[in-house]
Amino acid sequence: MSPFENRRVNSVAKERQIGPSRAAPFTALYRGHLFSISLHDGWQDKTIYTIAGPVTDGIQHNIVINLNSEVGTDNLRDYADWHIAALTNELKGCRLLRQAPITLANALPAYKAIFCWYPTEKLRIYQEQIYVLAGKTGYVITASFTKKTRKTLGPEVERMMLSFSPVNPETPSPGSPSRGSLLR
Repeated sequence: MSPFENRRVNSVAKERQIGPSRAAPFTALYRGHLFSISLHDGWQDKTIYTIAGPVTDGIQHNIVINLNSEVGTDNLRDYADWHIAALTNELKGCRLLRQAPITLANALPAYKAIFCWYPTEKLRIYQEQIYVLAGKTGYVITASFTKKTRKTLGPEVERMMLSFSPVNPETPSPGSPSRGSLLR
């Protein structure tokens, strides 16, 4: 037997000793878009969705959707204010340029904030965030731009962001792609 074959046999033998049959039983099945994975108690979905756009003016443009289940408030302004304060405290030199209530294309109320900050001395980034509450679930939708792409790509990206529509996980809309969910 070659050294490679010997290592493979030993590896398979170890797998049998400590493999899945020795682990505690799974308690939930997580289903994401195009995959599923079995989970044990204590594991939670903390998905951040990133929708990539073009690389223009030196940065990769994207829309990032951060989902926060079981939000501790039902007040949209409180939810937005908490996120605005967190961002301005975490990013050195981050300035809040504008904030205002808005309405999504589906008539759902939302709140919008625009920030400016310098990740490097020569690069100024404008970041737009839209905050949405749907029941006990909060969403933060984020897009970043340079000064130039804020004018060129900005209107297109803003239309996409305003088209955001949360789907109740118990009643997904017909034909919609699956989103992450825990099944027990």
